[in-house]
Amino acid sequence: MEITCRCPQCQTAHSIDPIEVQNPVACSACGHPIPLTPSESIRKHNLVDVCPRCGKTAFYTQRDFNQRLGLGIMILFALIGLVFVWLGRPLYFYFSLGAGALLDLLFYVMLPEVTICYACKTAFRNVSKNPDHKPFDLHIADIYDNRSKG
Repeated sequence: MEITCRCPQCQTAHSIDPIEVQNPVACSACGHPIPLTPSESIRKHNLVDVCPRCGKTAFYTQRDFNQRLGLGIMILFALIGLVFVWLGRPLYFYFSLGAGALLDLLFYVMLPEVTICYACKTAFRNVSKNPDHKPFDLHIADIYDNRSKG
């Protein structure tokens, strides 16, 4: 398992092995202590039940893919399609977008899932699948980001 969390002081990302964790972990950039207390389930069963960073129990799963890179790929294929439109072949614009979508689907199928804490955005890679963790829910995210009234 690999835990990726950010320093609360300087926002530097750190990848930590929960079995070898020294509590607190010192930030390599600013030296600020990052408290981490992995649960027994995390240490022994590789199953995320409680966030070691914030102590919350709300998690979601998603594919481990950089969303900005995915957006960049689709923009690139759209620009290629616009070149085809400029050359007088507008049908190829749709083929280009379809190729970008197929590439995105290929990444979706090939890449593993990552579990993320709603509250502190700590990511957990190479973990056992917890059936309680569902895909991203905007309402739950709004509650943890203090944007929801209900």
